[in-house]
Amino acid sequence: MKAITKIMFLDDNGEKFFGEGPARLLHGIEEYGSLRAAAMSMNMAYTKALKLIRNAETALDVALICRSTGGKDGGGSTLTAEGKEWLQRYEAYRDACKEANSKLYLEFFPELLCREDTFVAAPDKPFGNIGCVIMASGLGKRFGSNKLLADFHGKPMIHQILDATEEIFAQRVVVTRSKEVKGICEKRGIRTVLHDLPHRSDTVRLGLEAMPEIERCMFTPADQPLLHTDTVAALALASANAPDLIWRPICEDVHGSPVVFPKWSFEELKHLPEGKGGGVVIKKYPERLRTVTVQDIYELKDVDCPEDLEELLKR
Repeated sequence: MKAITKIMFLDDNGEKFFGEGPARLLHGIEEYGSLRAAAMSMNMAYTKALKLIRNAETALDVALICRSTGGKDGGGSTLTAEGKEWLQRYEAYRDACKEANSKLYLEFFPELLCREDTFVAAPDKPFGNIGCVIMASGLGKRFGSNKLLADFHGKPMIHQILDATEEIFAQRVVVTRSKEVKGICEKRGIRTVLHDLPHRSDTVRLGLEAMPEIERCMFTPADQPLLHTDTVAALALASANAPDLIWRPICEDVHGSPVVFPKWSFEELKHLPEGKGGGVVIKKYPERLRTVTVQDIYELKDVDCPEDLEELLKR
């Protein structure tokens, strides 16, 4: 599914007088030096080509081409200065409209980014200068131990979020209190901030400070083991096309994590109230929040206790 932008100009009577066809014709005149040759290159009758040019000149009240006949060179056509200027402005306007349409399409229909083929078709991953803070500072009091080291299909659970965020971000950093988690991440070449500060707000601030050059930042918990790479990539891509908005996933009317925050929010995120997270900024700017729909509610579920882990292992 795509949204296509087509630009055409209409005269006062509602008749089309300029669009991609006449633009190609003008380019052909530039290339071949002849209206007739330009028309032939487009499999267009000369009389139709001449009518297109005349209609455009009448509507714009300028001469787009200069035609000469006879002589030793057999005559020909060239673009006037006004014709060259009009063509240049038309194409700049057309391209700007297409770019705006792409951004608006992703802003209004972000759920279409979650289709499985979206990222197979975009191997270059055009996500821009986005960072990722993996928040792995939980104390695991309800779990009874460090849940990120608990076995999840043969590996410590921390590996799930490391896999889900692979090869998408310009920078990634894991913020943790655990030396064991730090060791796992460093073996995979992922930068880690080890700290002993008590609050969630500390984790947010430390993550941002570790990546000073990014333009957007995703904050993701480390304890959502069923989070899909496609969902992470969909959020990153949506934010690349609408970088001033806040993006988060939604499923069955339930908002979840991870969340992508734009650069304008960074200072507020660095100075959150003690113990608070990015939800403070989301509540302050609800008009700037957009969502990407995911199909599986279990992607958004985190592990707080051993029973949660058992439930997710069955999925």
